[in-house]
Amino acid sequence: MTTSESIEEFCSYIEDQVLAIGRVTLAPLPENTGIGSEFGYRKVLYLTALDTLAGLRFHRNAYPQLARRNRERFTRFIKEHASWNVCEYVSLPFLKEQLEDMKLADRPLHRHVSAKLAEFSTEDGGTVYVSSMDESVSELLSHVTTEKEEEEALYENQHLSLLYRYRNSLVHESNQPGNGMEVFADNGEPYYHGYIGDTKWYLVYPVGMFQSLLERSISSFRTYLVDNSVDPYSLVEDKSRW
Repeated sequence: MTTSESIEEFCSYIEDQVLAIGRVTLAPLPENTGIGSEFGYRKVLYLTALDTLAGLRFHRNAYPQLARRNRERFTRFIKEHASWNVCEYVSLPFLKEQLEDMKLADRPLHRHVSAKLAEFSTEDGGTVYVSSMDESVSELLSHVTTEKEEEEALYENQHLSLLYRYRNSLVHESNQPGNGMEVFADNGEPYYHGYIGDTKWYLVYPVGMFQSLLERSISSFRTYLVDNSVDPYSLVEDKSRW
């Protein structure tokens, strides 16, 4: 098999997995126990595939240090291959809350974030896209006056970081974070959901977003393999003894 044929076979297999994951449903139970979520299970499978691609893209033979740093490997792969338009945006609701927890309220950054959030209201119980509410690090840096704000607040509340935390909760704890309603499950964009009588915004990473991230990552990874004439099967460890 030529390298081109290997690339096509491998990527087609992953694309077939995307289709299969999208068909995952829960069989009805005699009683409504409230246990399990097909969206949650699909997200775990999408994340597993993304982790697999990240491990191949930054294979331990070529990236021995990066291969041992799960967070950096995963977030770098998302940043370079998933074409996620909000990956480097900072969640303003998360940032505001953390600044208050860190006793950094009533400073320029906190005042700026509070003013921006005041433009939106949860009174109608509606939704707001992340891209409409949040801002990039570069936009927020002009309001930063301390290193602590920058290192412990800004970067920790970028969506790249939040997605990794979300991943860990799902994959390692079987827990789907957040209290927002997944009313737009097929949507590929993250959004905030509000409840009437509650001033908080709840972040929602819909299942459609994970599907989109994986689909774009496969396309980008395919381009990487072709451009560099890399046989993907040369990156897969032999599991013939299992």
